Amino acid sequence: MYDSGYTLTNEIAKSKSSLLSVKVPSGWFIAEDNENKLIDLWLVKDDYSATLNFIALNIDSPTSKEIRSDEIKSVVEFSKMFKKAKYRKTFGGFVNQETFEINKKKFSAYEYSDDVKRNIRVVVFKIGDKFYELAAVPVKTQNLQELYKIQNSVLSSIN
Repeated sequence: MYDSGYTLTNEIAKSKSSLLSVKVPSGWFIAEDNENKLIDLWLVKDDYSATLNFIALNIDSPTSKEIRSDEIKSVVEFSKMFKKAKYRKTFGGFVNQETFEINKKKFSAYEYSDDVKRNIRVVVFKIGDKFYELAAVPVKTQNLQELYKIQNSVLSSIN
């Protein structure tokens, strides 16, 4: 649904807890989540108008066995359940759900509005034996097309 042709720098952002690494988009920097330690890898636009948040999803053993037939689809359903539970009454539903490939890697995405009405796009994927969410969060930007293009571009740089 979205292009992946945004310019990336040669700077590599590496996860502190896994093998995940990506190239940093032009005009972005690597930030530290030193308060809650929920974000595995965090990229922030230079003007603070948007963020890309990589969050490792912890799937327990019984759930892992349950989802083997279509892992990504099942993990997306878990991801969506967490969003519904988090936002409860303010939750407005999911839109623009899609499954796609970049560089022979499978991704599944959906969009939703959070409690302050920001349109957030979440992409679920697997690297090695770990699942991740990459959330594109518009803090001040209204250009969602560009933000989601940047998100897909960063996904294209996963090693």
